[in-house]
Amino acid sequence: MPSPPIQIFLTTIASQPALRQRQEYLLRILQVKKIPFTSYDLASDETAKRLWKRKAPTDKQQLPGILVGGQFPGTFTDFEQSVEFDELDQFLRLKEAWDPEIDHIVEPPVQPIGVPGAALPLQMTPDHIRQLAVKRNPSPSPNQIPVNKRTGDFDISEEISGYGLQGVRVTEDELIALVKELGLDGDDAGDLVKGLSAESDKPEAVKDSEKEKASGSKTEVKKDENVDAKKSEDSEDAAEAKK
Repeated sequence: MPSPPIQIFLTTIASQPALRQRQEYLLRILQVKKIPFTSYDLASDETAKRLWKRKAPTDKQQLPGILVGGQFPGTFTDFEQSVEFDELDQFLRLKEAWDPEIDHIVEPPVQPIGVPGAALPLQMTPDHIRQLAVKRNPSPSPNQIPVNKRTGDFDISEEISGYGLQGVRVTEDELIALVKELGLDGDDAGDLVKGLSAESDKPEAVKDSEKEKASGSKTEVKKDENVDAKKSEDSEDAAEAKK
């Protein structure tokens, strides 16, 4: 069984050099001896602050603070002395057995803490970014298809402009997943995906032809408008001549 959990209470607002040195010393000892612990920043974590105030004696609440198995083992000075006299195992109860189901303690939710050495860089990263970092391949897979050799994909910015999607290439399956994330499903999603992918699958010559037809139609409309305007002017001139 593991030993009782160790909770370390720190603060990122350490204006006094002595306080910073005590925090650095405590963290360095735990890390060098590879002793697991959980750290809390009382400057931003109100739940952890209330826990520390409740567990530590009123006259011994100076930081950095330590709780072992939810109990107050002593002050930072006591911690220093245990290191000096090689009694850290007794101070931190490292040789005691701990059953989480029986020896339950209050553990506030762990939050990112800005004290150097209190957490690894990945632990300080927000969850939604950490998931992307973990999933990202450190190097290209030999089985991964290069972007320039993928088939069945298209540049989505050609169909959906104005959203900064230039150069983003997707397949129909990826587009379906994107549409579902936008809250569309069923027939509406299918129609949208088919419309976009079908439009993108057209050859460039066909797209250019359609553009020319559209442009030609606009030109014909303008010509018809000019002819009608000319006829109207001629009729007005004839009427004036009769008068």
